[in-house]
Amino acid sequence: MKLFTRPYGSFLLIFLMMFSCRKAYNPPAIEGDNHFLAVNGFIYTGTAVTSTISLSRSLNLNDTLPDRPELNAQVVIESSAGNSYILIDSAGVGVYISQALTLDTTNQFRLTITTSDGNKYQSDFVSAKLAPPIDSLGWELANDPVTGQQDANIFVNAHDPTNATRYYRWDYLQTYKHVSTYSTSWADSNDVIYALPVGFSTHSCWSTVPSQNISLGTSIALSQDVISHVQVASFLQNDPTFDIGSSFLIRQYPLTEQGYAYWLSVQKNSQTLGGLFDLQPSQIQGNLHCLTNPDNPVIGFVSASTVQESRIYISNKSLPGWQSPHIDTATSCQIAIIPTDPLNELIWNYPDTSYGPYYFPSGGLFIAPKRCMDCRYQGGTLDKPSFWPMYD
Repeated sequence: MKLFTRPYGSFLLIFLMMFSCRKAYNPPAIEGDNHFLAVNGFIYTGTAVTSTISLSRSLNLNDTLPDRPELNAQVVIESSAGNSYILIDSAGVGVYISQALTLDTTNQFRLTITTSDGNKYQSDFVSAKLAPPIDSLGWELANDPVTGQQDANIFVNAHDPTNATRYYRWDYLQTYKHVSTYSTSWADSNDVIYALPVGFSTHSCWSTVPSQNISLGTSIALSQDVISHVQVASFLQNDPTFDIGSSFLIRQYPLTEQGYAYWLSVQKNSQTLGGLFDLQPSQIQGNLHCLTNPDNPVIGFVSASTVQESRIYISNKSLPGWQSPHIDTATSCQIAIIPTDPLNELIWNYPDTSYGPYYFPSGGLFIAPKRCMDCRYQGGTLDKPSFWPMYD
């Protein structure tokens, strides 16, 4: 009996040999220690305002750290008139902030950075641009054909009567309210249960997060410098940040043509890749350069401008049927009852420190996980923002 019959036997043998000799190929670019400097921020040329520049290092595909902030750098804003302004990373997180400055918009500005490894980076001089006001913000519900659910889309309208802007970028800060599963009037400290002060509650918190997507617009193809109904944010139905309400501070920046081209390249590389017919990755070229080693790449584009802001609030009451899945209180936030000391019911001696006092029924004490009674375990602050509406 023959082991193989032609031609199928020969084909099977070749097939097995091909796969037995295959091994993974890791390109040097992936294996190398390539942590390039990344610069994010702009020079704010408003009146008595601070500029913020974030410095970090790019990550390799096999890196396990979520980010690599660039610490102990020297960051300086320089003007074409010869003035210098130092930015300080007082929090030690790679975010460098200037003092309140009023920069002459007739000058040009650049950023100079000296990193802790001795390398010096510098941006090109850029002219300061004035941001036109935001005319209006709006939002609308739309049906998503992919998910079959709704989206909440936020859009912006603006115009420049001088026709001098033409290129725009937007980002936003989203502030949303979230609550703990339970609300309590009690807490414990040093083995004693005490009542929380009147008016103080750990039930409601507000968290603020920056936008992650890049939103761009241009009126270059129009006779007038008009931006109409440009989408700057989109959220899928049942997004947890809309369980109560979200407030958005939309910020509008004017760009130069070069700056717009840079951000458009970043947008295409970060937000539209992955499909068969999407654009292919391209090298992102900004206006920063390494002076000590010209072959050393640096990521970022430094602009100088004012910024215009406008705020919009979306309540969950305006989103019928929107609600994220809640924590299963039967398992994740399970309540227990324990007896109290007959001589002093305010004595706290429960051994599990992850639990705290919930409320007193007759003849005992209900306890619950502290993370279920204090919204700060989810992040955020107890301080209600001044811009928050009186009614959610």
